[in-house]
Amino acid sequence: MESKSDLRISGIGKSQGGSYSHVRTDGMAKIKGDTSCISLDSNGTMSIEGALQSESVTVNGTATVEGHVNTNRMVLDGMATLKEQVVCTELLTVNGRLSVGRGLIGEKVEIFGNLKTREDVGCEVFSVFGGFSIDGLLNAGLVDIKLNMPCRVQEIGGDTITVRRAKKYSVIEQFVPALSARLHAHTIEGDEVDLEYTDAEIVRGNNVRIGEGCKIGRVEYKQQLQRDADAQIGSAHQL
Repeated sequence: MESKSDLRISGIGKSQGGSYSHVRTDGMAKIKGDTSCISLDSNGTMSIEGALQSESVTVNGTATVEGHVNTNRMVLDGMATLKEQVVCTELLTVNGRLSVGRGLIGEKVEIFGNLKTREDVGCEVFSVFGGFSIDGLLNAGLVDIKLNMPCRVQEIGGDTITVRRAKKYSVIEQFVPALSARLHAHTIEGDEVDLEYTDAEIVRGNNVRIGEGCKIGRVEYKQQLQRDADAQIGSAHQL
């Protein structure tokens, strides 16, 4: 079996893309062309003018990838802009800010910072202790959102959907509603739906709880509906 070489860039440097064993950058690095490797570890500022395929990706600092990203595991501590679709087959952990130009597909997605995608997100587990903005559909088996900043999505579909606040209501939020830690969605649909501090046009589910701070236009439920005295519901219908 052919042995692949490592790629290491320290300071300010450039390299051509290609197939490597391990890639490590420290400083300001630019890689021109599609890149595949076993692991990529970036510290500082990195840009890849092409696609990236790697079993594991770790970013400490800032990173930009022009093409598709396909990886098993990715940990982001900093800011990353991934301009095409991202596929992460095992675990994606965002401790900073991640912007995805196309869709995101994964097994487990953990957001401790902020995620922004222009298209759909599909995964088995979507866990949030921060904020996100998803222009399309969020589809996950388990959706667990701890609101720490504003969250926006067009639609949510899942088996179990839970939305809670991770922090108390602040004085700033009273004067600047845009900074309020709330979930804004058009449609939320799941088997078990338990919401707090959520604005939505339509909520559908088997068992639905509309908790404090919610403003819901229409609720459709099959088995049970529980509502907090503080919750605002335009209409409720049992299917």
